[in-house]
Amino acid sequence: MKKLLILFFLFSYSLVAQADRTQVWNNNPITIIIPVGEEVRITFPTDVSLQIPAALVQSLESLAPNQQIVYWKAKEPFDKARVIAPSTDNETVYLIDLVAQDNAIAESIIIEDPDRVIAQHNNDVTNADSATEVSTAELSDPPEIVLTRFASQSLYAPRRLMPVNPDIAAMPVVQMPSNFPLMRSQQGEQYRFSVVGAWSGYGLHITAILLINESQLTLPVNPGLVQGNFTHITPQHLQLGPKGSLEDRTTLYLVSDAPFSAAIQEDGYGY
Repeated sequence: MKKLLILFFLFSYSLVAQADRTQVWNNNPITIIIPVGEEVRITFPTDVSLQIPAALVQSLESLAPNQQIVYWKAKEPFDKARVIAPSTDNETVYLIDLVAQDNAIAESIIIEDPDRVIAQHNNDVTNADSATEVSTAELSDPPEIVLTRFASQSLYAPRRLMPVNPDIAAMPVVQMPSNFPLMRSQQGEQYRFSVVGAWSGYGLHITAILLINESQLTLPVNPGLVQGNFTHITPQHLQLGPKGSLEDRTTLYLVSDAPFSAAIQEDGYGY
């Protein structure tokens, strides 16, 4: 048991000794002390080009597998020497005061630059905010057409042809009274409505409305009679047959900037 405990503590000490240490760049030179005869790894926040003093050439082995990492191994002790590391993007010049000592601890160093961390975070946020715009710009058709086609196929296409689009999401269906005055009368006729589907995508909302003719008249479907603030209105059929016929119903696809429950309460400025 004692041998196991000793081995455990030795192993733990080894992990601590070999752990990377973080140095934060604050626009002042960073002092790094390396041991003689042992290799240490230095990692910069970005790609750099190293400028090592000529006086260190005989005392320091330097290996850079890429422009962000360098391995240093001191052949002999030396006092503080200034290493200059300009970033390849010309944004920062990192200054390292390098010292070699016989009894120094061998530990790898990771240099962190808070300004670059903040800039990367802001860039990630900007990219996320513009993802919808980029997706819309890459569409071969206007987003209103893509949304209408998606909604129509979702309701009318056979199951094996159901559309899939990662940029369009199904939304909860908001019901309304069946006698809600969504469409103004043309000739004294009456309609019955129900919401049968709703989706959102590309910053827009589309709602599918089942429209049923409750009169004995044959009527054209006039999108201009739909009340509400909708930017695009598309009927599945252009004409309604009289009540009780096979043609007495169709589907209206209403595209709006706001969700359907808000759009139907606004004046029709969009259409």
